[in-house]
Amino acid sequence: MLAGAWTGWRIGNASDAGVEQALAEVAERAFRCGARAGLESLVREAQRMTGASGAAFYDGRVCVAATGVVTATRARGRMRRRPALVVWPERPTGRDARVLARMSAFGTVLLAAHARESDAAARHVQLLKTQRRLERRVVNQEHRRSRASHDLRTPLMVIKGYVDMMLKGTAGGLTAPIQRYLERLRRSADDQSAIIERRLAKVQDEGVEDLRPLLRTAFIPAARGQRIVDTTMTLPDRPVAIPGARDDVELLVRALARAVAASGAPTAVRVEAAGDAGVWQLRVNIRGGKALPEKTVMLLRHLTQRLRGGLSLPEETGNGWVVHLPVDDTVPVAPRES
Repeated sequence: MLAGAWTGWRIGNASDAGVEQALAEVAERAFRCGARAGLESLVREAQRMTGASGAAFYDGRVCVAATGVVTATRARGRMRRRPALVVWPERPTGRDARVLARMSAFGTVLLAAHARESDAAARHVQLLKTQRRLERRVVNQEHRRSRASHDLRTPLMVIKGYVDMMLKGTAGGLTAPIQRYLERLRRSADDQSAIIERRLAKVQDEGVEDLRPLLRTAFIPAARGQRIVDTTMTLPDRPVAIPGARDDVELLVRALARAVAASGAPTAVRVEAAGDAGVWQLRVNIRGGKALPEKTVMLLRHLTQRLRGGLSLPEETGNGWVVHLPVDDTVPVAPRES
């Protein structure tokens, strides 16, 4: 828009410094306050420079901005459909006509900028409406989560209360088998309470319900130039659910695939659960390849830490590494087929 103030026009034999200065001020006004303010400043400058009693800028037959005494509307006609700057009384010839033509050309630039600003404002309003709708949805979901949490925890609290009373001997003496049953019942209630706490916790990121498709897409086949990397994958028969932002998970998988492709050596990729620790282990073993560059190690370590995981480089395996990622236990596990 600022560049539109200098279109290379000349008025007479030399550049009119007054017009250049006026257009520069109009452009500055439009830049700071918007294209509509620039159009209003443009008609004021046109009135001042021509000595007219009034000036207006038209988009077709619609008056966009006006100042002074505007005594008439724009007449019909083919040329009247274009944007133009008009003053009263009219200056059809001479220097004033050339000044008006120059300023009218810049007004067309401002008009296009005003249309873009209007579209952006409309999109902003729509985004605000969407934001408020999503905020209301989040509030409603939080209310439902709170009610569900209360409804699920209340029976457990009652059960635990009665179990504690019986273990303390309130209901009389207990035999050894009954006491063991009550201890098991209390532990089961504690475990169920912990599960409810995790399942109904506030979800920060949706996470990835199954990492296996991402790994297959990234590693098979993995190519660097014209060379195909021999990759063997061993994946569990149940979904590999990972908590955290999906973009971060995909970025980590792509970084792992690039590191394998850069080695150019046969590679074995294995994903397995680390016992009951709630951790997935993604083992990458490169047979006969080069060691990972320090820059790549730092990148992989940073990406795994963003997912609340870690990276280890076992010395006994030589060229390879192990990525530790937390298990998302909020994703239900499908029963295995017999």
